[in-house]
Amino acid sequence: MKQVLFFLFLFCVCSAQSQESSMYRLILKDKGNPSFSLDNPNAFLSQKSIDRRVRQRLEVDSVDLPPDPEYFEAIRKTGANIQSYSKWVKTALVHLSDTLIVNKLEKLPFVDSLYCVWKGVLPEAVDNQSEQKFAMSISYTGDENPYGAGFDQISLNNGHLLHEAGFYGNGISIAVLDGGFVNVDIIPYFDQKKIMEVKNFSHDLTAPLRRGIDHGTKVLSCLLSDKSGEMIGTAPGADYYLFQSEIAYEEFPVEEDYWIAALEYADSIGVDIVTASLGYSVFEESSMNHSQSQLDGKTVPVSRAASLAASRGILLFVSAGNEGNKNWKQLNIPADADHILSVGGITKDSIRSDFSSLGPTVDGRIKPDLMAMGSSVSVITSGGDIVKSNGTSFATPILAGLSACLWEALPNLTAFEMLKLLRESGDRFQHPDASYGYGIADVYKAYTNSKTGIVESVEAKKQLRMGE
Repeated sequence: MKQVLFFLFLFCVCSAQSQESSMYRLILKDKGNPSFSLDNPNAFLSQKSIDRRVRQRLEVDSVDLPPDPEYFEAIRKTGANIQSYSKWVKTALVHLSDTLIVNKLEKLPFVDSLYCVWKGVLPEAVDNQSEQKFAMSISYTGDENPYGAGFDQISLNNGHLLHEAGFYGNGISIAVLDGGFVNVDIIPYFDQKKIMEVKNFSHDLTAPLRRGIDHGTKVLSCLLSDKSGEMIGTAPGADYYLFQSEIAYEEFPVEEDYWIAALEYADSIGVDIVTASLGYSVFEESSMNHSQSQLDGKTVPVSRAASLAASRGILLFVSAGNEGNKNWKQLNIPADADHILSVGGITKDSIRSDFSSLGPTVDGRIKPDLMAMGSSVSVITSGGDIVKSNGTSFATPILAGLSACLWEALPNLTAFEMLKLLRESGDRFQHPDASYGYGIADVYKAYTNSKTGIVESVEAKKQLRMGE
């Protein structure tokens, strides 16, 4: 009898998991009465996060406070399960299997509006314990140049000169938001001591390091790889936090909610730089599609969250998108966000990659911001092979890594000052356009110009004190 009951239980669980369900994004009117206080920020932010704000003369404010826990309790009482929430843009993501719950959610006094962001069947748990073994078959045989296959992509922005000056991103922490980081923990190109945390924010139950796509692996290789004569990334000295927010097998707006959750977590632990090679425009359900009229940096919550991250002192890089030769053509969201750096792709001959998404934003801001190599970029696969790949997905971490080196060289700059300095280093800064933005960033020029400016400023102050 016990066996019969056990199998009946299993059948019910499996049936529940295989049922079609949905997720809704709740837009909250306010955050109610948060249980935390601005007088005690350590209760909801790490000391590293607080220190980053202090260093950049930014205050912890009400935007940082989590919502009222009573709101969450009221949501749960409707029968909905809370998947994630955002304290910055005041949203809650809920999962429900009964559409009648929607009416209950709409009646909650603190809910302004809600809309569906996902439909489908939640995946069942998978065996993520087995380690993927592989025999590396290096496709690059070495080079007299220590950068090997990675030289073109770092030299295009003069990043190798920053390395020669002794800056490799040491002391800078970078969060990588992506879809999967298969085998990054066993690929010998990566210094494992530099990978501080791996975390999954999505409803995909596949472990980021074991199964699924290796897009994040390739992105990370642009940054962290460090094998002389074969491949050296742009910031092998930085510390890395690898966050999965993307789901490989489907495309729904719910991924934006996971993106926001990962970004807010990155802020809370105190990272300096975030690079995200993800973007959103059209989805499996056409009713959920974005429109180009929303490319104002304000309409879509994920774009607002990106701007708010910048206001917390994070230097944020987002891929412009690969829509330039497709029907959409324009930027993906959240590359339209304000106070961030959206990155387009170029060839090694400094010509815009035909797939690189175009600007400007609908409110007339210059986008993309800057360009880096996006065509025939050397990346490392989950199998340990060095291959060539295309996409603004790779231009973005290339520039993010170089910026970590620049920030190491100029540690007293704020994120906003870094953003300004990088834009001004572009070869089209005086005449930006919708294809190249401010142009190809020259990080060594940014370093030398800023260094000269600092010396001149110090000398001027010294003369002023002497009465000259």
